[in-house]
Amino acid sequence: MNMIRTVLVLFITTMMFSMGCGQNTEDEIDFGTFKDSIYQNEYFGLVVDLPRNWSVQNQEAQQRLMEMGGKMVAGDDKNLKAVFKAAEMTSVNLFAAFKLPVGSPVSSNPNIMCVAERVSHMPGIKKGTDYLFHSKRILESGQMQVTFPKEMSTEFIGGQEFGVMHAEMSYPGITIRQKFYAAIMKGYALAFIVSFTTDEEESILQDILKTVVFK
Repeated sequence: MNMIRTVLVLFITTMMFSMGCGQNTEDEIDFGTFKDSIYQNEYFGLVVDLPRNWSVQNQEAQQRLMEMGGKMVAGDDKNLKAVFKAAEMTSVNLFAAFKLPVGSPVSSNPNIMCVAERVSHMPGIKKGTDYLFHSKRILESGQMQVTFPKEMSTEFIGGQEFGVMHAEMSYPGITIRQKFYAAIMKGYALAFIVSFTTDEEESILQDILKTVVFK
């Protein structure tokens, strides 16, 4: 069941909305850096304090997981495959961290990811909820059955307003719960995705988001 969680987290990352302009990400954006457990990204002025004992994925691992997720959601749908391929040209994986190493023999492995997708070429996306509207449509058109138990809302993270979307996917004996946070910054949709199964795990992830600072 842990492998299902891993794939689900990454398919959420890959599904971020893209119309496939095929342009490279802008030169100014960077992947950011880790020092001890502190993630920093100069482009967004972003600082996040992750738990010291969590497993942080490198760029290569994040890319592999993105590709797995895209294949699982798209299935045999050629149009969705094209959307995910195009997203690779406009998206940047900033960081991904799991409570335990990926593949650990556990039934649940809460995690947090941060990605950025360039949306400057889509002037209709003005706020995080606009971006999540399109993300939801992509999920609804995929082969996996995803439900959305709550209406979209907004929350402040690090002093910035983020759109919030809740999603769930149920399997026998377990329900995967995810929350998407998105804000439009400097021509990008900056998104945090947290995945969990229990209220306790959600609380741990919320504590991580409370450490977010925008300089």
